[in-house]
Amino acid sequence: MKYISQGSQCQRRFELLLSRTDIRSENVKAALKDHLVTGLSDATAAAINGVSQSNFNRAFNAVNDVAETVEKIKELDWVRLGANQLTDKF
Repeated sequence: MKYISQGSQCQRRFELLLSRTDIRSENVKAALKDHLVTGLSDATAAAINGVSQSNFNRAFNAVNDVAETVEKIKELDWVRLGANQLTDKF
């Protein structure tokens, strides 16, 4: 499942997600930023940054995996906080 998509991330969130990966290539980072923050298509972002589509896809999947973990943590927190708020009211 995709947890991130074209143009869906603000700069700070993108940087935080990226910080949890092993991506080191500045060209790949720039391509991901152009796609996820700026909103360019994946093919355009990869091409203008000199990144092969397969390398872009691999990096995108790594960032998406981090985003998936973040969303799962948020869901757990939501359930836990919601349950605590209900018990606090009674």
